Amino acid sequence: MIRSWSRDIVVLGGGLSGLRAASEAAVQGASVTLLEKQDQIGGSSALSAGMYWTAPDLASYRQRIPHGDQVLATRILAGYEADLAAIRASGVYVDAEATLGVMGFGRGYSFDVKSYLRVLENRLLQSHGEVHTSVRIRSVTPSGTRRFCLETESADGRHEIHTDAIILATGGFQASPEHRAAHMPEAGADLLLRANEGSEGDGLNLAVSLGAALAGDLATFYGHLVPHPVAGFTPDRFMLFSQYYSNHGILVAADGRRICEESRGDEILNQDLAEVDGMTAFLIFDEEVRSTFGVSEPFANFGRVDRFAFAVKGGARHAQAETLEELVQQLGELGVDAAQLTKTLSGDVEVSSLARRVSRSEPPSARQLEKLRKQPFYALEVQPAITFTLGGIAIDDSTAVLSTVGERIEGVYAVGADVGGFSNYGYAGGLAPAHITGTIAGSTAARFVTQARANTAQRLVVAAAKEGQTSC
Repeated sequence: MIRSWSRDIVVLGGGLSGLRAASEAAVQGASVTLLEKQDQIGGSSALSAGMYWTAPDLASYRQRIPHGDQVLATRILAGYEADLAAIRASGVYVDAEATLGVMGFGRGYSFDVKSYLRVLENRLLQSHGEVHTSVRIRSVTPSGTRRFCLETESADGRHEIHTDAIILATGGFQASPEHRAAHMPEAGADLLLRANEGSEGDGLNLAVSLGAALAGDLATFYGHLVPHPVAGFTPDRFMLFSQYYSNHGILVAADGRRICEESRGDEILNQDLAEVDGMTAFLIFDEEVRSTFGVSEPFANFGRVDRFAFAVKGGARHAQAETLEELVQQLGELGVDAAQLTKTLSGDVEVSSLARRVSRSEPPSARQLEKLRKQPFYALEVQPAITFTLGGIAIDDSTAVLSTVGERIEGVYAVGADVGGFSNYGYAGGLAPAHITGTIAGSTAARFVTQARANTAQRLVVAAAKEGQTSC
């Protein structure tokens, strides 16, 4: 027997955006059920460094993400301070001073994200909301009593939830090889996953089934370069293996040529390398970089680690030499075209023939070579890794999902990494946009279902009046 029950709002996904949306809606009086497909809440947010950051203003956003959704960006940036204040008011640790220059241009605050996820869960439960883990969505269809009927499956069987509103917070589609192959044909299905395994595009699938449009470049994604090969690449080591400092070296493909301008940032190089045959390259840098940027904290309170040494211990191919000439010889033995690499180090900036898509990338500059000056010199083989996708579901600035003809799909909202277009090749943060869109969606959905209840009550009153007139 299929158990059936009714709720005002169902939130799919228990990461930061989903928990924020669910708790916000519940506090405002809606009956809310949150469903998480994994066996615990948190998603990729629980694996993050806990940096609440984004662009400091719209001008900076436009410069970094010229093809981003500026209407959505305006709404998200406008909510930054209020949502930061909400996190502070929860009582969890938040840095007193801002970290400037996050990812080269952003502004943010480090906070205890794991504790805050528990705060949001408790806030939801105290407001009579529900949380169910290890639940999968099988289908969504029209409901006879509410707007939608969600059929779910868990260890205790199948269930139906009738609801007037659905908030999609499933975290993107990066964990699905099939989706990656379809939307990221250059990178394909072999891209290394640097995130939780549950974000398989469930929100995207459901939205499309309801007629939703897609937004942003679905081939773009956020992540960081990690060593190749890499052993023990477990969630607790994702950040330890990440080579955040790659913008201070040069990135050389097997043909001995560079693939792009490295100074733009590791999260950009990560995407560029995904479009190079073989998806591997050698990151070359000097002792000054290794001993400063290579061991510095990428985020406040993260801790210092020698990333080169950690990568070598993890099995990465590498080289180390007192001179660049010796380094070239060692890399030649590892399969790099030594003759061309010598020319590259002498100033040749022609783009690698192995790079399949360079039209959106800034070509290499000779000035980056000036950073190779202090011996010894190092080379580390790296590969791209994906944390979450940047393209996804189209929404308006209220987080309402838009149809393929640009109209709102009533009662359906999307938040966090399920949303497409806020970041688009350039990256403007994960936790802050997730939290802010969650806040917006929770409030918007709560107002929607309140109005839906009022409309239903009015229809019942009218129907009763008509019935009374008829009986007379």
